[in-house]
This record gives sequence, C-alpha cells and structure tokens, in this order.
Amino acid sequence: MKNKYSLIFVLFLSFVYAKPHVLKIDEIIEISLKYSPDIDSSRFDFEAAGQRTKIAQGFYLPRVDISADAGEQWFKLQKQASDNANILAGQLGASQLLYDFEKTEGSLQSSKKEELALEAQMQQVISDKILLVKNIYYDVLKAKSIIDVQRKNILLQKQQLKRAEKYLQAGIKTIIDVSDAKVKVQQAKLDLKNAKYELELQRATLEEAMGYVPYGGNYILYSQKLSASNLSKRLPVLKMSLQKLETFAYAHRYVLQSSEHYVKGAQENVSASQGEYYPTFSLKGDYALQDVDSASIGITPEQQGQITVNMTWNLFSGYQTDASVQEAKIAVLKANSQVQSVRLAIKKEVLESHINVRRNKDTVVLSESIAGLSLQKFGQAEKRYENELSDYVELQDAQQEYIQALSDLVNAYYDYFIAMATLDHAVGR
Repeated sequence: MKNKYSLIFVLFLSFVYAKPHVLKIDEIIEISLKYSPDIDSSRFDFEAAGQRTKIAQGFYLPRVDISADAGEQWFKLQKQASDNANILAGQLGASQLLYDFEKTEGSLQSSKKEELALEAQMQQVISDKILLVKNIYYDVLKAKSIIDVQRKNILLQKQQLKRAEKYLQAGIKTIIDVSDAKVKVQQAKLDLKNAKYELELQRATLEEAMGYVPYGGNYILYSQKLSASNLSKRLPVLKMSLQKLETFAYAHRYVLQSSEHYVKGAQENVSASQGEYYPTFSLKGDYALQDVDSASIGITPEQQGQITVNMTWNLFSGYQTDASVQEAKIAVLKANSQVQSVRLAIKKEVLESHINVRRNKDTVVLSESIAGLSLQKFGQAEKRYENELSDYVELQDAQQEYIQALSDLVNAYYDYFIAMATLDHAVGR
C-alpha cells in the first residue's frame, strides 16, 4: 500500500512540474484554424452553397416519379345500374429537360459562382483569423518583454536604495533620499505586478482567439531574448515596392475574389431571367398499370402509356419576366460597384500598412538610439549624484527616462512585427 501511495505522489509531482510546451506562431495558427468557431461558420456557408449547386445540377438530370392507388371506386353509367369497383393501380412517369434557352444553365452557373464566392469568403475569414492571432501573439511577447524591463527597473531601484542608505550612513546624503528610494522600489514592484497581470490578460485573449486552451494551459510562447543595442538589425526587411504590393494584393486578396465571383453570378442570373422569354422543351413519358375487375373491364384499360415532346411557353406574365430581368441587371451593376469599392479599400489598406511598416521601422531605430542615449544620461546622472553635483530627483528622472525608453523600444519592436503581419494580410499573403 505504501508503494502505491508513493507512486501516486511521484505521478502527481511529475504532472505539477511537467515542463511547459513551447508554442511557436505556426502551431498557434494551426490550433486557431482547427478550433475557431467563426471559421466553422464560414465553412458551413460554403458547404451549404455546394449543396445548392447540386440542386441546380439536378434540373439537367431525368426526373422519375412513381405513384400508386388502392381503394374502391363507385361509378354509374347512363341507363345502367351503379356499380362499385376495386382500385389497385400504379403509375410510372419520367421527364427529361431538352432545352430551355439558358434558364437552367444560367441558374446552375450562378450557383457555382456563389459557391466560389463563399469559398473565397471562407478563405478571407481564415486570413483575418491569422492576422488576429499574430497581433495578439506579438502583444503577448510585448507583455513578456515589459516584465523583463520592470524587473530591471526593480534591480536599479534596489541598487539606488543601497547607495542612498550607504551615503546616509556616511553622512553624505539625507534620510529623504532613502525614503524616496524605498518608495521607488515599491512603485517598481507594483509596476512589475501590473505587467504580469497584463501578460495574463493577453494570454487569455490569445486563447479566446484560438478557441482552445492548448496543453491545459501548460505552455509558454516562443520568444528570443531581446538586446536593446541591436534590435533594429533583427527586423525583417520589406523587399517589394508599394506598386508591386498593390498588384499582388489585387491578385491574391480573397475578399476581391469573392466580389468578382458575385459579379459573374449576377451576370449568369441575367441569362437565367432572360430565358423566361423563351419556351422550354422537355421529353416526357408515362406508363400506368392497374388491376381491372369484371365490372369495369370494358371501359378501363389494364395498361397504358405515352411518350411526348412537351413545350411550355409563357407568353405573358404580367411583366414579371421584364421586372426579373431588370432586377438581375441592377444586381450586376451593384456587384460591379462592390468590386470597385473593394479594390479602393484594398489600395488604401496596402498603402496604410506600407506606411505603418516604414513608420514603425523608423520608430524602432530612433527608440533604440534614445534607449542608448538614456543609458548614457543615467550613467552621467549617477556620477553627478555621487560627486554631489546633482540631487536625487535628477538621478531618478534619468533612471525613469531610461526605463521608459526601454519600454518604448520593446513596444516599437513588436509593433513593427504587427505592422508586417498587417501588411501581409492587406496584400493577401
């Protein structure tokens, strides 16, 4: 029994202290695409459109119907007594569309274009999800790096407290410097706790975007150690010009492809509506078999059938066909307008994203320089304070400027990756 409990205890410890799984961005995206409910919703729309296409295709195939009747029939002939007869009959009917002047073909092609449009919409939803996940992923990494900055802040504040206490004991500085240093240490600890809370919130936001909590929450996000001295050299390079990016976007953005498919579908609807002006030709066949009793053997056929070519032609429908054709043409104009609107929106998205990438790169480079200069200023302020050339306020200001510069650099660095992800999304990559 003792060995049993020991084994359970060991298993419990191995579970508690299991090494967390390291999640990279590709795995996070894969999880999001697998579990995200909004992607499922768009996929269901696409699959339903596929079934509507099959319905439209069915009008080209033969239609076969069978019916049966069983019961009793009462009838009376002139100058004869009435009589009853049992009914047991079956009928088989079939019809095949021959030609209908693009009515069926137009409807079928319109359904196919709608299916393609909804497939492109589904792909756009996937693209939107990837962008969302990337943005949150970099926000999480940003929060993790801010925690490192706050830990550095605590270390510097504690060093300053020890320095102030040492100077107080030596009679060089006053006790207010020690009191202020203690306050700054506590404030730094509070900032660190808030940074950790922010990381928890960002992780929860990421899990919501993924639609799933991987590994029961026992995971960490892959990130590289940042160095404030060379961050700008690690930025991915923007290789394509703005004009090439716009051209690429017009060829690859799913939202534009979806709009163009809707235009083609609307044009097919015009053909289908115009087909109502013309006749429909069909081949029809019927065969009937029934049990004839002695009472009606002379007037009721035991078997009968027919094969005909049928034409139906609506000559006047109260202008309904005219209205349907005009409505379909208006739908084409509307769909074309939507395409132009989407193209303009894509052009603006690409331009804004391109500007943001360049702006964020400049911000990283300048923030890196500011962080380096702030560190130099902080070092100079320390020397001035030690030599009694400045007061404690100047030293604290220089230190906080340095910490703020590090925070700004971290934010700018990850904002650059968010800007790159937004540009990739804008051009359809």
